[in-house]
Amino acid sequence: MKIVTYNINGVRSAHKKGLFEWIEKVSANIICIQEVRAAEQIAKTFFGTWQNQVSLFENELFLGKYYVTYNCGFVSGYAGTLMLSTEKPERVVFGIPTNNEANDLTQRSVVDPEGRCITAYFKNCVVVNCYVPNGGTRLDFKMDYFEKLTNYLGMLKQKHNVIFCSDSNISHTELDLTHPKECASRTGFLPVEREAFSKLINLGFCDVARLVFKDKILYTWRSYKSRIVGGDYGWKYRFDYVLVSDNLKNKIESCEILDLEYSDHMPIVANIDV
Repeated sequence: MKIVTYNINGVRSAHKKGLFEWIEKVSANIICIQEVRAAEQIAKTFFGTWQNQVSLFENELFLGKYYVTYNCGFVSGYAGTLMLSTEKPERVVFGIPTNNEANDLTQRSVVDPEGRCITAYFKNCVVVNCYVPNGGTRLDFKMDYFEKLTNYLGMLKQKHNVIFCSDSNISHTELDLTHPKECASRTGFLPVEREAFSKLINLGFCDVARLVFKDKILYTWRSYKSRIVGGDYGWKYRFDYVLVSDNLKNKIESCEILDLEYSDHMPIVANIDV
């Protein structure tokens, strides 16, 4: 299965740059998109209609092959997640349920006003697409959100093969950004954030890119200017991840980080035999 995670930093801008043509070309089985930033616009672009949280499985397939699930929240032009899949999900849940809510098979959504999380159940795996808050002035909110997310993922992996695709807004180690010393006191590389990410990994998850690239310095976010200037200009971070539950660790076939022009983030493309 080919799976993509990609923060597109606004669908209108990315669409104008050719994102949809790239999506058709990459031909992945599942594409997890974060920060669509246009609830009404994304719906009009794909469907000509609008609802905030919905899986429109009965509509014509996007690009002729993708079922579309989106959770754009209720804050216009902010955050939002989207999932494209060639296989119709058996069940979709929006937001981060508590343990009791997650075990309730009738549960379809919890309060998620910023549209940050989609969970899709497929025949052989569960895919969670999440856009974690970036911190800044809301560090406490971010840490609380990440703790709930960690508990949720830990609960899911007890019964399912789990694939977690995200912009986590955390660089986990010094190999995940270009200037670790200068960034040590910056949101995204704070000790408390890194410790939280380690806690998630230690629950029994494998970082696909780190497994494939070993000790290579990796990044998935760079400013638009640094992309133009190139070289070692500017700070660059790895905020984007594909994590799999450890039982899928030996099923990882490949992983790429692509330097594309559609966003300030870079997509991760992984092949996993599920």
